[in-house]
Amino acid sequence: MEIDARKIPYGTTLEADLCVVGAGPAGLALARAFVGEGVRLLLLESGGSEPEEVIQDLNEGAAIGDAYAGLRATRCRAVGGAAHLWNTPVGGATRGAKYAPLDPWDFSVRADLPLAGWPFDHTHLRPFYARAQALCGVESFAYEGEEWSDDERPCFTFNDHRLTTRVYQFGAGELFTRTHPRAVTDSANVTLCHHATVCGLERASRREVAALACSSFTAHRFRVRAGVFVFAAGAVENARLLLLSGDGGMEALGNRHGWVGRCFMEHLRDRALVLIPASADLFDRAAFYDAHPARGGTIVCGRIGLTETVAHSETLPNASITLFPRLRTWPAPSSVAGRWVGRLRRLAGRTATLGYGWSRKPEIARKYDAFQLLMNLEQRPNPDNRITLSSQKDALGVPRVELHWRWRREEQEQLESLRAVFATGLEASHLGRVTIHASMKPDPNAHHHAGTTRMHTDPRYGVVDADGRVHGTDNLYIAGSSVFPTGGFANPTLTIVALALRLADHLKSRMGG
Repeated sequence: MEIDARKIPYGTTLEADLCVVGAGPAGLALARAFVGEGVRLLLLESGGSEPEEVIQDLNEGAAIGDAYAGLRATRCRAVGGAAHLWNTPVGGATRGAKYAPLDPWDFSVRADLPLAGWPFDHTHLRPFYARAQALCGVESFAYEGEEWSDDERPCFTFNDHRLTTRVYQFGAGELFTRTHPRAVTDSANVTLCHHATVCGLERASRREVAALACSSFTAHRFRVRAGVFVFAAGAVENARLLLLSGDGGMEALGNRHGWVGRCFMEHLRDRALVLIPASADLFDRAAFYDAHPARGGTIVCGRIGLTETVAHSETLPNASITLFPRLRTWPAPSSVAGRWVGRLRRLAGRTATLGYGWSRKPEIARKYDAFQLLMNLEQRPNPDNRITLSSQKDALGVPRVELHWRWRREEQEQLESLRAVFATGLEASHLGRVTIHASMKPDPNAHHHAGTTRMHTDPRYGVVDADGRVHGTDNLYIAGSSVFPTGGFANPTLTIVALALRLADHLKSRMGG
């Protein structure tokens, strides 16, 4: 079923057994898991079927610290959530998504990283990953390079035990912006209520949420009452909603030990490495590392990853490399300035590159002279990177948020070490020479927010328990990447959906659904 909140009469109270806030991948995965069950589920979404400027304005907030794209540009209020921001072309379609699971060591306790460690390991999440694959529209849970390579597109052979080949799988974002929402609205027991923005919480007691105060942009105020609530509104908004329950202080739900909003993490993109091929045939030999159709029609792309050796022996963040051919520059022979400008542009990684699909282009070796190496990099949790409430208010009278975020000296030093690992390994494997643009800072705008309601079994070190229930509450849960204790390097959606399915199983058991 479907409801437009702009048509709900003022003062109405909607009733549900389970209320989920946010119709992005996490919320939609939860809702789909309950289709046909004996539970009345109400799915609230602040936006409509497509992004609207007046709704997107609610995402505005200050970014304090180092350069960041901002809180409006990196989020989307609409049915499908962040899927509207995905722009990777997949088989001629737009809004494509890259999928990869977290690595096993991303879940581990680390001596060098006190805040690392999940309440469960990779093996525990494996069956939920397999189920998430189907919702994301991708093939089997297979992410090692040799599981996809063949004689036509073989993997590289590395002479460095620290490097290996793995893959991304690609899926269509329309599953989350069209297919899953249709399945929800066609359901008899699940209702999607769009243009419904949560503005506050009502408590029945210190441990129990009684209702949510909601509003549409037509000034229609209404309430939602339910037995169980799940916030699945993204890492920024989940923290904001919790902070609103206690004016941003220690009285806020889940904030007894001050963790709500802390440990905000982003994925970084680094373009400081360039691989100059040892021979022109490397462009053909590297075809596996371009997005291409594989078995069953699945589109995969090889990537150069790290082995567990690096995580445990060299205590570095996780990372992965994608290859993009770099356009050859042809400065005039008599122009010294032209040669220097071309050299500087190459060192800075600013020369034009081909995107996915480059292996199908003609005469690559003649037009392109190197590979720009794009590193996707993990940011480790730091309590000083955080979301707080602002003194400024949005159009609905709700306090906006402030992001306090910095890229610190020790993180840059770790990045320099990672660059050296990849450069040394590629050169030792006789693939070519790697140039490094030293001291270049990474781009922090992957739009992969995580960590603000971190998961930990002990409330002294986290906001939610192993089931996603907010510590100190009986009926409030969190879904999405905000519960990640650590973020790894991988695009988070596959893990978000897997955790949502895991939470759905827990809630079904609790509610008898």
